[in-house]
Amino acid sequence: MGVIFGIYTSSGCEISRESLERFAQATHRYGPDLTSIYTKGSLAMIYQAFDTHSRSSLGHQPCQDSRGNVVAVDGRLDNYEEVASALGVEDAECSDALLALSAFERWGEGCFSRFVGEWAISLWSAIDRVLYLARDHAGSRTLFYGDVAGQLMWSTYLETFCSTQSQPELNKEYLARILSCQTTGELTPYKAINAVPPAHVVAIREGEITVRPHWNWIADSQIVYKTDVEYDEHFLYLFGRAVKRRTGSGARILAELSGGMDSSSIVCMADHLAGAKRDSGDRLDTISYYDNTERDWDDGRYFQAVEKYRNKDGIHVDLSTGAPKYEPLVLSDRNYPYFCGDSSSFDLASQFEKAVGAGGYRAILSGIGGDELLGGVPTGLPELADYLISGRLPSLVVSANNWCMANRQPLIQMLYQAMLFTSSLYLPRKTDSEALPPWLNPDLRPACLLQDIANPSMLTSLSRRASALSNGRTWWSIVEGLNQRHPDILGCYEYRYPYLDRDLVEFLHRVPREKLVRPGHRRALMRRALTGIVPAEILNRRRKAYVSRRPIASLQDARSRIERILIHPELSKHSLVDAVLLRDAFSRQLSGDLTWFGQITAAINVELWLRGSVAHAVDLPTFAATTRSNDGICPPRRGQQASEQETQDLGVPCAEI
Repeated sequence: MGVIFGIYTSSGCEISRESLERFAQATHRYGPDLTSIYTKGSLAMIYQAFDTHSRSSLGHQPCQDSRGNVVAVDGRLDNYEEVASALGVEDAECSDALLALSAFERWGEGCFSRFVGEWAISLWSAIDRVLYLARDHAGSRTLFYGDVAGQLMWSTYLETFCSTQSQPELNKEYLARILSCQTTGELTPYKAINAVPPAHVVAIREGEITVRPHWNWIADSQIVYKTDVEYDEHFLYLFGRAVKRRTGSGARILAELSGGMDSSSIVCMADHLAGAKRDSGDRLDTISYYDNTERDWDDGRYFQAVEKYRNKDGIHVDLSTGAPKYEPLVLSDRNYPYFCGDSSSFDLASQFEKAVGAGGYRAILSGIGGDELLGGVPTGLPELADYLISGRLPSLVVSANNWCMANRQPLIQMLYQAMLFTSSLYLPRKTDSEALPPWLNPDLRPACLLQDIANPSMLTSLSRRASALSNGRTWWSIVEGLNQRHPDILGCYEYRYPYLDRDLVEFLHRVPREKLVRPGHRRALMRRALTGIVPAEILNRRRKAYVSRRPIASLQDARSRIERILIHPELSKHSLVDAVLLRDAFSRQLSGDLTWFGQITAAINVELWLRGSVAHAVDLPTFAATTRSNDGICPPRRGQQASEQETQDLGVPCAEI
């Protein structure tokens, strides 16, 4: 993990190193190990290292080849051995950055589709004068780009763009989608600054921008085995490899453990892979959260069962004191340019750091994606849609009847739902205007009705299986909720997602739906495969879902404070909402009408965000282009001096800053 940042000036002005060093200060907390600066003419790249795995310290970044191509890689290429073998190079001492350059020389833009792992890449093609920005299939690393004062700028973090002399203009389309509880996709809180979409590569040449996918999230085929055992064994192999890829040697790792099937399976699989090589003290450390004020939240019983099973206690964090304060988040030392909650976010971050900060952890394993990919939602609609669209009517009726018996639902109702679900997959999907909050500015409503990247055109959809389209749509809902979209307020951690491993996802997207979930038996494949690895109490646990009462109670307790906030809201000053309609909706909600609960909560959070973090500006000088005498700067690995051979290989002078 690290920070990749760059500037390209089409005017041909050279870029001052002093300005770049000042820019680097804005993101130093995300890459504290080493800062490397490369400049040559009108191109500059910065890499700030945050070493988290054994290969992250190999070589130098940014890295240049003999053709003048320059690359910076944030993250980890898990299939580096396969890529190196295809290129005919030794992988042991070849960094991911050098592999990326060699792969680009061999395969051009097609190289990005060959990289499996959790990564973001910026690559400058000197001959074509094209900048390529790409993110892995899941978007596990962020990467933003935009025009700043006539200069192309890109960075892992939004702080870079906010460190200029003038604060970026707010993106009302982004805020409108937040206010409507819609996905934001490639939008950011700032106008003219976009995110590289997951699974896509952005190519920028002389101001012309093209965005193309390098990975297909809609499976073209199915895996058909003769027995369930074959599916189980294939899953067990891929899941084990996904966990192994994310628990290898390097920085200390902390695993989230909620007591649900997803997080518990990751932790137990890591123990299973280690086998007799580790005693209980060497096993993964875990962190679990609990809230005894929520009567339906019984996770404590389950995560403690996993701890007992693996003979290792974890870190427990009490969230009962984390109620919203409905005050803006204000940080004394910097701007936090990401949409988040109120000042209680800082309190929770402080509580987290107090619990784990002394442990030296740099990576956190997350169970995000397991529920959606492995049939955690007990519905047969994707399976029924496959039968319906393929004309397999007898199979449709039999399967629908089985689901009806499990759900105690009339057959005619189930068939009707299947038809509606199927049509929704193949017809253009747009947000219903009636689903938008009535207080939203009418001028912003069209921005919330656009078709998004998760929904292919009708012509493209007609050739795909219904369940494949459903999986693809679900995939984007997973990606939208990843942790790295909102970096930690305190501390710095690399989040890793075993269930989002590309090889595992491609397998699960090709497994017939009826193998993943069956009437009355959700997660059928997962339960069978992990028997003997995960405690039976966890595998047999009912779906972990409950209704939290705290959000509603906290709004009621803070009624007078919120009403004062909504008298003259920043939302109306920015022409985002009708303040009168918003206040009326809030009053009705407190009287028991929860129709717009989610949208009202979003409006309050946006209001607090506007009052807090956006009002801040980091006091850093703006970028200035000045003449330089040397071509580039690239430091050696931390704690080492660059040898003459290393300098020659890079083709640029080296120095540590």
